[in-house]
Order: sequence, then C-alpha cells, then structure tokens
Amino acid sequence: MNINLRFLWLLLGLSCSGHLATGQRPAVVVIPPVIAPLPVDELVIANVNVVNVDLGEIEPHRNVVLRDGFIVSVGQWVPAGRGVPTLDGTGKYLVPGLWDFHTHALASAAEEQLALPLYVAHGITSIRDVSAARPLADLLRTYQALETGERVGPRIELAGPVLDGSADASTSLTLTASRAEGYARAEALMRTGWCSLQVGPYLSPEAFAGIAAAARLGRVHLAGAVPEAVPVLDAIAAGQRSIEHADKLLMGCSGHEAELVAARATALAGPRPLPTLQAGIKAQQKDIVASFSPSRCAALAQALMESRTAVMTGLVAHDFDLRHDPAPEDPRLRSVPANVRRQWAQAAHDRPHLSASRLTKIHAADSLQRGMVATFGLLGVRLVAGSDAGSGTPNLFYGGSLHDELEHLVALGLTPAEALRAGTANPAMATGHGFDSGRIQPAYAADVVLLNGNPLDDIHNLRLIEAVVLRGRLFSMTALAGLAAEAEQEAARQAVATHAATAIR
Repeated sequence: MNINLRFLWLLLGLSCSGHLATGQRPAVVVIPPVIAPLPVDELVIANVNVVNVDLGEIEPHRNVVLRDGFIVSVGQWVPAGRGVPTLDGTGKYLVPGLWDFHTHALASAAEEQLALPLYVAHGITSIRDVSAARPLADLLRTYQALETGERVGPRIELAGPVLDGSADASTSLTLTASRAEGYARAEALMRTGWCSLQVGPYLSPEAFAGIAAAARLGRVHLAGAVPEAVPVLDAIAAGQRSIEHADKLLMGCSGHEAELVAARATALAGPRPLPTLQAGIKAQQKDIVASFSPSRCAALAQALMESRTAVMTGLVAHDFDLRHDPAPEDPRLRSVPANVRRQWAQAAHDRPHLSASRLTKIHAADSLQRGMVATFGLLGVRLVAGSDAGSGTPNLFYGGSLHDELEHLVALGLTPAEALRAGTANPAMATGHGFDSGRIQPAYAADVVLLNGNPLDDIHNLRLIEAVVLRGRLFSMTALAGLAAEAEQEAARQAVATHAATAIR
C-alpha cells in the first residue's frame, strides 16, 4: 500500500474513535484563501466567568489554562513565567464551542467553502454532517485540511450513509426489502469503514430490523428518521439512538399510533406507494392532533430517557412552512449566492395559498409538536439542536440558523441553560464525545467561545462573540469578521460562476 493511501485509511481508522465517520470516492476540493491562525502552545483566559452547562450556573473569576488544544486547568492557578499569552476575560463569559447536530454543509465542495468558515464565525466548533453522497477520499481531504489548519472550519462528525427503501445506488434496498437484505446492506457499509448509519422514512419494518441488528452487532451508531412503517417505541427498542425529525414522535404520542402506522405500511406495500403514502400522511394530520395523549407522550419521554436516545429538535426548519421568512435586509443573506436566494424567493412565491382555516390547522399541529418538544426538555430527554442548513429548505443559514434554533427552544419555555445544553454537552454525548467535548473541564478539547454577555440571562447573548478558540488556535473578533467577509466574497464568486455557466449553456 502506498504512503498516501495508507495515511487516508489511518485517518478513517481514527474516525471510528472520535470526530469522523465517513465513506465513498475522490474529487477535487478547491482550497479557499482563508488561513487559520497559528496554534498557540499555551493560553490563559484570565478572570473569566465560566458557564457550567451541566449545572446551568456561572463559575466567576476563573483562570482557564489551555495547552496544546486541551483544557488543563479551570480555577485560580496560572502557569509561572511572563511568556504565557493571556486573554483578559474580565466581565466576559466562556462557553463550550457550539454544536450543530444536523447540517448538510459538506454536500458539495462549493457548499463547504461557504459553510465551514461561517460556522467558526458563529462560534460553532463542531458539526454533525448528514451529507452522504460525496466520496470518502474527498471527505478525508477536507477533514485533514481542517485538522492541520490548512483550512478553517469546525470539527466534523459524519452521520453515515442513509439506508432507505428507495432502491437507488446508495442503498440497493426496495420498499419491501427483507430483514436479510437490510442486514447485508448495513454490514457491507460497515465493512467499508462507516462508523455510523442513518435510516430513512421509506424502509420496510423487516429491512429496518435487519439494519438495526447489524448496527448493534457492529456497535455503530444508528440514527435518522423513524421509518414510517415502524412505531416509535419499536425503533427505540431496536437501538436507534438519535431521532432527527419530531413529526413521527408526535404520532408516537397519539392514541391511534398503531392504526396510523399500519396504514402507512400498507401504502408502502401497495401500488403507487410514495404518492399514496404522502396523501395518507396529509390526511392523518387531523387525527394525530385530535388523538394526542399527554400520558402516551410522558411514556415516550420515559423510553427516550431510559435508552438515552437523542431527539434533534429541528424547529427552525419549519419556519418556511409557517411563513416566517427573514427580512430582505437580513445580513446573513449576503453569504448566500444570488442564484440560491432566487431559488428561495421562488419557493416562497410558489407556496400554495392556504385558507385561514387551513393555516389554523397547520399552526395547531406545529404548536402541539413544539409543546411536545418542550415537554421532552422539561422531563429530561436529551434534546440536540440542529439547523438542517443546506438541506434545500429555504432560509436556513450556515451558522446563523443554529442560533435561531436555540432561541426557538427558549421561546418554547426551556431555560437558556437547557437550550445551551442542547447546543453543547448533549450533542457531544449523543455522538460519543461526552468525555472530551461540550464542557469546560480539564482534559476536554479547548474549543471555547468568549462572549460579551451572559447566555444564561439571555440566550441571544450567544451571538455576542469576542473570540473563539478551536484546535488550539485563537480567532479574534477581527479574524471572525474576516471569516464572515470571506464567505460573502465566496457567495459572490459562486453566483458569478453559476451565471457564466448558465450563459454558456
């Protein structure tokens, strides 16, 4: 084996114990001109207010000592000598770097050039990316460039390929695939090096059971949407450890869940399965709302807690359907290529006109779902915040929409501390990083964000970023502004390139 190939597979092996779980083929990645600051061997953030995300409390006047990319001390001690760089934290607040648990930032080389610097500019130091169509070697090059500082971007956790009943090249499964077929396909993907798998909504119950069995045996993380033909408690019992769309959970709170799931399974097994299923789901919404059972919701919360299954909240992704659009002067739009902005505007224009009664029903269902999420949070379910940026849903911004999501959680009734956990410690634990990420404690990664306001008083203060430390590199406010400006320039460049390509055709 040649040295370069051996190095790529070494990186893949490291991914199974931590920050990467990827798979597939090579393509050219254009390196953007953003250069990371030089790493600092040692750094003291002095006299800072440390936010304890577990207790939801402030630990005042602490000296936080960072060395070689890790936190070595949180307290009063400082290293001896005058040569240690010091950042004055007086009157400021230190939080762990934020996580975006569900993003499509790596869907293409063009997307990642825009997205990755923006995440850092918004204090997001880790992302869990659900894109799975790109080649393994391509993703490994991105990972390597970020880890070495050749490029700027957050730590990457990849969710793995989506196993769904779509019979395409990525899954080779049909809507009626057997348990043996599901098991074999999952096993084949794990042999290629994937450390995590996602399930999709169109799996047969039998194929899902096979995939879940393979994941348990291979000790890989099973995540994604609960398949339409599978009851929620069955998915939890089978070992699904993160659920990434709350719609199916709301059905799990219905007293008619068994009948509703059976109808969806029948649709998938019949003629014209997908159109029939979609029409059936729409028709079921009224029944789901009317048959909502608080006691079933509490029982579901208990099952989620006992299994430590994470729930991705995904509130901000519903804003488009609820007609909550960004203002035309929203500065985040400058980081979106003009052609994409036009697509978003067209999608908004094409939204069907809804009667007042229909809008009332949509808002009632959404309100019930948001209430369910709030109940889960209050009962102790592990909520994890994700933006779904890059999914094709309009008006979702890399970096900025994660802040929107946390603010939505507080608007539901969660405390700022509970929302902050959904964006720090909870996603770290849900991805297997509970002992090295998501908290400000000795031996944890020194991925931290210095703020000019207390986020426990007001979650909006997470936007008041003074500095970010990531992989031992200090990004000042000026450097962060430079990352945002670079994203705007890249958006403009991509818009020009798209226009030129269209003109040539």
